[in-house]
Amino acid sequence: MKSTTLAALLVLTTGAIARNCTPNLDYCGRTLLEIGNYQPQIDQAFHDAGAGEADGGADDLFQCVGGANGVITFLEFCVNGCRTNSGGVSDACN
Repeated sequence: MKSTTLAALLVLTTGAIARNCTPNLDYCGRTLLEIGNYQPQIDQAFHDAGAGEADGGADDLFQCVGGANGVITFLEFCVNGCRTNSGGVSDACN
């Protein structure tokens, strides 16, 4: 019983920690994965753009549209990797 309660608490806590991207900022896929469970949205963004993906999107660039679920769109593959910036500045391809 204790393990079930602990597991439920962890799920609730994890959900509370996750946050959405900031609208109109560009994000490396790895940054999105660090701030929340963005893999399904990354996969959908590739699909919507008709683009294939090679590494799960970690080194590719996406733009945050926003909304309750932090909607993103695919911008470009970063051939030389993706640079993460901070302080409200968009990430960019190297």
